[in-house]
Amino acid sequence: MADEIIKSMPFIVGRGETYCRGCSGEKLFSALDLGELPIANELLLTPKGGIEKFPLHLRICTDCGLGQVADVVTPERIFRDYRYLSSMSSTFLKHASDFVTSQMESLSFLPNDWVLEIASNDGYLLRNFLPHGIKTIGIEPAENVAELSRSLGIETISEFFSSQLASGLIQKFGFPKLIVANNVMAHVPDLMDFLKGLDVLCGPDTKISIENPSLSNILVGMQFDTIYHEHYSYLSASSVAKLSKLYGLNLYKVEQLAIHGGSNRYWLSKLTANNFIEDSVEEVIAREIQDGIFAPKSWITYSERVQEILQNFHLWLIDSKKANGRVYGYGAAAKASTILNSIDAEIDLISAIADVSLEKQNRFMPPHGIKIIALTELVSKEPTDVIIFPWNIKMEIAMNLSQVLSPKTRLWCAIPFMHEVRI
Repeated sequence: MADEIIKSMPFIVGRGETYCRGCSGEKLFSALDLGELPIANELLLTPKGGIEKFPLHLRICTDCGLGQVADVVTPERIFRDYRYLSSMSSTFLKHASDFVTSQMESLSFLPNDWVLEIASNDGYLLRNFLPHGIKTIGIEPAENVAELSRSLGIETISEFFSSQLASGLIQKFGFPKLIVANNVMAHVPDLMDFLKGLDVLCGPDTKISIENPSLSNILVGMQFDTIYHEHYSYLSASSVAKLSKLYGLNLYKVEQLAIHGGSNRYWLSKLTANNFIEDSVEEVIAREIQDGIFAPKSWITYSERVQEILQNFHLWLIDSKKANGRVYGYGAAAKASTILNSIDAEIDLISAIADVSLEKQNRFMPPHGIKIIALTELVSKEPTDVIIFPWNIKMEIAMNLSQVLSPKTRLWCAIPFMHEVRI
């Protein structure tokens, strides 16, 4: 009876560590062990605030190809007070707007049709449907972020998505025309229930669009700083194809996108006996196998290269300090937390990190208390060097910084290796 109760909980010891959170397979191998790190987006209110560290160890399931970390932090702790706002990036805003435009052109919306977005954040995507008169509902568990979405006129539910919530939505509104789930499947500890919920909501004419960074790009592009506790899973076309079929869904198309440093957009529909599957699905799966996502040897080499990158980055910071450089960071993103804590960066190596988000300013990066400042303060400090942590939008950031910083200020990125960013 005790085992049954544990297995019914959304947070389970051993999941992502000894068995797969997607298919329950037990053939997991170690891909990258980053040791114990703080929760990436749990920013401190004071420089000496209390901080906890948790194991961060990426494993790959050889049965389905899902990358994953163990359940060590509850989603309630991570997402109830969330500081990431999608609308802070013009790149993401355009990406969302372009997506909505394409759906308005390709889908024939009828008067009672509606759109659901799971993890709708601050409404950055759904707001583009409003001028078309399309009913939209967002699901966003972070109350502080959900309130921003509501202020735009978007009906927003502050709960975690689940099969139970899906059943309630069906009873009230019927099947949605479109379900959007961008960068959310990675954040779900109970992936099985999430997929059950999608199956519940997926009618015969429902289309599901899921975007997530590609596990292949994490491997090939050395994107290890995208590994953190709130990312419970790391998707591949291989895993989405296998897992969706287990839960009554059909992966019929994969689009490869440049967003977030390389993402896949997975298109799902209801699983039937006559489902059509585009060639893109098998093509991407074949490429993932060629990239080596299922091969332990590929990840051993990867782990060695990660350690080289971390060592070189740390030495660069130390050398810059010795040369009396005024080194600052830009973008208090989870990526910054992963790389800085992986080298256990001393507080004096980076003077502060600038961020345009008011949600983050005047807080401190864990665990050493590097202050997060406004862009205006960064400009006043006249830095010699600025490290851009959100490398996935480095050109957007570099263009913006070049307009306010001295031409003598050098801009840098540490991924996939330490390099200067030039406009």
